[in-house]
Amino acid sequence: MATVVATPNAANANSFLTLAEAQAYWATRLFTDMWDNSNDQSAAVILATRTMVSAFAPRREFVPPSSSHDGYFIIHPTWTGTPATTTQRLPWGRDGMLDINGNAIAANVIPQELKDATAELAGQMSKSDRLIDNDVAVQGLTGVRAGSVALSFKENITMLKTLPDSVMMMLVPSWLTPMVIEGLYTAQLDVIS
Repeated sequence: MATVVATPNAANANSFLTLAEAQAYWATRLFTDMWDNSNDQSAAVILATRTMVSAFAPRREFVPPSSSHDGYFIIHPTWTGTPATTTQRLPWGRDGMLDINGNAIAANVIPQELKDATAELAGQMSKSDRLIDNDVAVQGLTGVRAGSVALSFKENITMLKTLPDSVMMMLVPSWLTPMVIEGLYTAQLDVIS
């Protein structure tokens, strides 16, 4: 069983919430089978925290050009504010953060909304592995033909999001930067010989 360390701003923290806080969240939720039947609730809380941290780490994704569009970059949302210390392992506590009502959140506090979102994700990750590559070919390929190349796929393939909508809705919107689509611009250069 993994050891949950949920001390705000700690250099060895691995969770936004304690196991007891996650259990308290699930005690107030309906349809708790996925959490109640979890093989290791501590590991689920740690993995959910790691996933939340990764989901909002700064990243820029290149989408290559196709016949319907020029290539572009997607700049994914990141946490607003700044980490409270230079030695903390997790991105929370943060300076410059506000709660849903616009009140300042102390830099040594992990807000309840983030704890609840992480607990929800931990339960959903206990139900199914949301981190494996969701390869359409693996999930829905129903036929292959080599002559004249043909592939057929199942209709209505369900793709799991790493962070489900129920988790995203629990986060305060001001905590995240917006997603940005950045276009590519081509330049015409004249070669002078």
